[in-house]
Amino acid sequence: MSKIMEDVNSIQFLLTRVRDGEQIDSIKPDYSDHVEKLDLINVFKAVLQVNHTNKDITIYDIKRFFEIHQHLYGHDVSEIHISDDMNHPLHVLKKENHLLSDSLNIIQLLVDDVENGEENLIDTLVAEVKRLGEINCHFNRKEKLYFPILERYGIYPLPRTIWKQHDQIRLLIKGLGNRLQKIDSIEFRNIRRTFDDLKTKCEEMILEEDFLIIPITQILFKEKDWLAIAHESSAFGYSIELDGRYRGYVGNQRVKPLNDTEQLQFGGGYLTTKEANLILNNLPVEITFVDKNGLFKYFNNIVESSEMMFIRTPLSIGRNVANCHPPKSLKKVMYVIRDLKNKVKETETMWFKTKDKYIHITYKAVFDEDDEFMGILEYVQDIQPFFELPSDMKRNVSK
Repeated sequence: MSKIMEDVNSIQFLLTRVRDGEQIDSIKPDYSDHVEKLDLINVFKAVLQVNHTNKDITIYDIKRFFEIHQHLYGHDVSEIHISDDMNHPLHVLKKENHLLSDSLNIIQLLVDDVENGEENLIDTLVAEVKRLGEINCHFNRKEKLYFPILERYGIYPLPRTIWKQHDQIRLLIKGLGNRLQKIDSIEFRNIRRTFDDLKTKCEEMILEEDFLIIPITQILFKEKDWLAIAHESSAFGYSIELDGRYRGYVGNQRVKPLNDTEQLQFGGGYLTTKEANLILNNLPVEITFVDKNGLFKYFNNIVESSEMMFIRTPLSIGRNVANCHPPKSLKKVMYVIRDLKNKVKETETMWFKTKDKYIHITYKAVFDEDDEFMGILEYVQDIQPFFELPSDMKRNVSK
């Protein structure tokens, strides 16, 4: 048996005893024997492996497991120790979770009061549930900034599990809002059950951040990773007000200028790389390219990330396309790629409305002159302005 599997089996043995309710004092001696000889990151990797393969082990068991660690070694793994700067990305996550917990407690009280007949509080309850949706930016930052870096350090199942959990919470928030709109025509127990499910899922999410995300990222992430997260977070926003920026933040790193002298052949003419880049960044479409190995390789910069129809930031470059999408839509994405790669279809198109935009998406396979598959091109544009064109033709230059 490999050393890794021995470690996993040892951790599973301890976690199973924790799950079964054995007293902490009786577990401590074996915990010390098995865990003390391991680097902390290897303890976490073993815990993640057990959690991934044994669905009976919950985040509550993992919390108790690491409470034993604190009893023995005086080290609280959920504590942020790498920075005292309250604008550090991890402190921001913590503060947003405190706000989420406070919001859930307020909604709990309002649900209780409305259930007890205080109908004058229904509008307040609806408003609080709507405000709860602001936590979505917290989820987006984790999915688009933290998860790509975790994957680079070899942590794969955890991001997928937590992303799935995020989607469940999003669905429950939406469901609770929809049920409140029908409060006069449905039994209140349906609202109560949806809120209880939502509160449980949010509490589990917070524990997973405290006892998995926060300690693992503190061990693995380098300062350059935190700087990248701090720099790119503004594209997704925050559910709290920040009182400054992370002090390690240094702004945009100076990028090596593109070649403006060498003429390279593109299509039917010649361009410098600088000219080609400027053209791509001035097209009225958002372009992304996934190469033949399924790696997200390129996106153009026509607007700031926060203004994009589909927000993309540099941290996602190099990420496998399968990990760039929510677990719930992965199967659909892989079907599209398969059909385009095998020439079942030339293109795949989708469209939908959002606020004042009508988003049109096209996926197209790219083949070279030898008919070898090179990757998938996606281009996205807002076609709402086309619907608003007057019926009269326009052939003259605007004055």
